[in-house]
Amino acid sequence: MQRRRLRGACLQCARKKRKCDHKQPQCSQCLKHGQTCELQTFKLSTLSKFSSRQTTAGPESPASQSPSTRSHPRPPPASQASVPAPTLVVGDVVPDMPSCSAQTGSTLPGEPSPCGDSSFLAPDDTSSGVFNGPGQLAMTIVGDDDDTVENIDDSVSMDLLAPSFDPDVLELTSNLDTIPDATELLISMRDLGNGSAVLGALPDLPFDQLYCPMPWPADMLVSSDRRFLWQYFLTVAEADFLCLDWDDVGHYYDFQHPYITTLPQMALSNDALRSAIFCFAAAQYELRHGRDDFARTRRIAGSEASRALSTQVTQGTNDAALLSMISAATLLQYFGTERHDYQSLAARLALQYLSRPKSLSEASTPFQEIPLTEFRWSIISTLCSLHQPSVSLGTELCRMIEMDEIEIKKNYSTAFQHWVSHPIYSFSPRLVNPLLRIGALLETQLLQLQDTDALPDPSWTTKVDEAEDMLLHAQDCDMNAASNSVLGSGDPAAVIALNASMYAAGAILLYARLRALPATAPFIRRQTQIVTDEVAKIPTDSRVGFALVFPLFIAGCEAVEQQMRDTIVDRLREPGGVTYIRGDLVGALKHIWEIRDLEPGLPWPNWVAQVDPCYRISCLF
Repeated sequence: MQRRRLRGACLQCARKKRKCDHKQPQCSQCLKHGQTCELQTFKLSTLSKFSSRQTTAGPESPASQSPSTRSHPRPPPASQASVPAPTLVVGDVVPDMPSCSAQTGSTLPGEPSPCGDSSFLAPDDTSSGVFNGPGQLAMTIVGDDDDTVENIDDSVSMDLLAPSFDPDVLELTSNLDTIPDATELLISMRDLGNGSAVLGALPDLPFDQLYCPMPWPADMLVSSDRRFLWQYFLTVAEADFLCLDWDDVGHYYDFQHPYITTLPQMALSNDALRSAIFCFAAAQYELRHGRDDFARTRRIAGSEASRALSTQVTQGTNDAALLSMISAATLLQYFGTERHDYQSLAARLALQYLSRPKSLSEASTPFQEIPLTEFRWSIISTLCSLHQPSVSLGTELCRMIEMDEIEIKKNYSTAFQHWVSHPIYSFSPRLVNPLLRIGALLETQLLQLQDTDALPDPSWTTKVDEAEDMLLHAQDCDMNAASNSVLGSGDPAAVIALNASMYAAGAILLYARLRALPATAPFIRRQTQIVTDEVAKIPTDSRVGFALVFPLFIAGCEAVEQQMRDTIVDRLREPGGVTYIRGDLVGALKHIWEIRDLEPGLPWPNWVAQVDPCYRISCLF
């Protein structure tokens, strides 16, 4: 019996009745035949819609059908009056509805809605559900204005189930030069409303088939701003999160964009992560376009995420919830609106997750890889920056969050086991643990600048020796893996260059900072030259360049020759990738060069103590 084709096949595969593997942005069949893979056909039917297709297959008329088998009404054409969606059964309503639970239509980003986001901050007793019969729910909503009261009954507008963006909203996105696919993504959302949606628990669908899962959670149903930010997040994540060129990885069997197939599913079932994503997306929109249309939504979402994290931390959580909370805390560390020590919170959550026993099948999965990879990288890029820590994470904690041998060998998935580099880090996974160890030691040095009365650590030399052994061993293992492989390293040329520059940056951190070698030492100058030479091999239009801030800035702090400095400045002016206010990278380097040129032999951390606080770059991701 022929295997049934999966729902959600692209248009070309559906027409030719061939198997579609749902890869984004182009499935393997379309890639093989050189055909256009139309993304807007990658949509999931909700359970009620799929059920309606089956019940309406026969010739029986609606009048003769029983109530249990009568098909749901179809949405009308745009020129006709709106037809109410099917009655919502009370038991299927999303539990824990927020206090702002209704909006009669989509509103423009930045434009106040009849039921604004600020009502989410109201106490729970501001909303009360009134049941008007077995199939009807009326919810009284208190919004920004006490006089504004709305009701939800069984006649739910289709605009709530799938937002119909106004022309002004689409015009708003037409200028997204840095994200050319945003308009197409928003337009494609209209297709998701061609049927009714079940407002119950998210269906148990295979994670690798989800791109933009439905149905919307309650907080997205009531806010067009949040629906817009959700799609904006998906666009940014697809375009800028992965530091690899799709041409180098898109042809791998069963490989999909790791962020698109994990974070959306995690966020739709976790309030803290979903609110953190809204906060992140609003920050990206403001930074990229210079507009504060979502400033209010960002502030409210940031508060919601903090409260949700506080609540979830005190409750018993499973592994999935812990991973979602780790991702939420990592995002809020850099894009949150409230000042909390999210990094320490993420570290405690990561320790709690890693300390739990796991089977071999659970040891390394995509849903574990993404949160832990982002968390570890955020720790490395912060500890190895010029950030002045206030509280120490500690060497022991950094030891406990290191990658284990199973994670390193699996290298995310079997498709990348012939790679030296990790597809998410874009450099070798063997380099992660040495960088964590080096970062913890650098943090200790910076803390000693504030506490001049602290006694020197008698085991300091031993700890530095251990970090050095780890770095050298990792490099030897990578060289052996590449030379002993029959096929050689499968890494793309740009990724090989990035990995080499990262190893050189690690050597600079170890010997120039921990071993206190001056910038004029031949070894340090050679490692700095390696960074600039390898970076020059990476095309400026390659997504691998998104990961260059770390090696370039570290090498820049030790650069002596003017030509080398100019090369570093040119690549740092527009680093690309996720937009973040790290500080003035170029201005910071020029300020550091002024200090170091006056005293060429001044070692770390003495020269960093003279850096103006406005140039103490806090993150290098």
